[in-house]
Amino acid sequence: MAASGSSKSAQERREAQREALRKQRQAELKRQRTVRTVVIAAITVVALVLATGLGFLIYRAVQPEGPVAVPEGMSEEQPYLSVGAPEDSGKPVLEIHLDFICPFCGQFEELNGDDIEQMVAEEEATVNFVPRRGLDSASTTGDYSSRAANALVCVWDDDPDNVIPFQQLMFANQPAEGSAGLDDDQIWAYAQEAGASDEVQSCIGEKTYQPWVRQVADPYGSETGGGTPYVEIDGTTLDSQQWSQPGQLREAVLAAGGEAAPSDGGGASDGGEG
Repeated sequence: MAASGSSKSAQERREAQREALRKQRQAELKRQRTVRTVVIAAITVVALVLATGLGFLIYRAVQPEGPVAVPEGMSEEQPYLSVGAPEDSGKPVLEIHLDFICPFCGQFEELNGDDIEQMVAEEEATVNFVPRRGLDSASTTGDYSSRAANALVCVWDDDPDNVIPFQQLMFANQPAEGSAGLDDDQIWAYAQEAGASDEVQSCIGEKTYQPWVRQVADPYGSETGGGTPYVEIDGTTLDSQQWSQPGQLREAVLAAGGEAAPSDGGGASDGGEG
């Protein structure tokens, strides 16, 4: 009888052990299912957050940057800044598209800057500048062209007479492609040197006219093929061979107005009072 009872107790112990193992496996399986559920939930939450963030970025990318501020008296649709002879004067219209980090624009300014200054000062032509931002990506900040173009509009709005000296200073101190470009304080310093009032500093810092540059001027410039510098006289495009020598551009502008540049290459004022 003792042996039979001992055998039964051993069997019961084995069954109890098997039951304990079964419960352990069930508990482990339940734990694994819980972990999987938590991991899947976490992944889902992260995916939703990423998708929401991506969706917001896409939404921001396709949304307008906001109301387009323009200088007083200028329509939102006007894509250029006008200096020199009044637009209704009947003088030739010289249109120049420029980007302040574009090295070829720097070369253009070096070759033609003095002549442009003279044409503006003596109102030999209406000169329309279209500030571009196509080379934003050429600066490490990703926005130098836009910031410099905005500054040009700020200066023009403050006093159009300061546009030429400001532009000359900006190109004389032109940053190289692949650099951060001039910071806002440096740009303001050149604007101030050109004669700008203190209001221009806040205009530069607040990027007041950057939406106009990006939404009006630059898209208009892209219609010409997008390159800078782009130059035309009375709607006729000039290739680089027509402005690659000092004096060529002014000669072409005067010819469009029915005038001729002095044969000795001097300024128009050379033929003034003796």
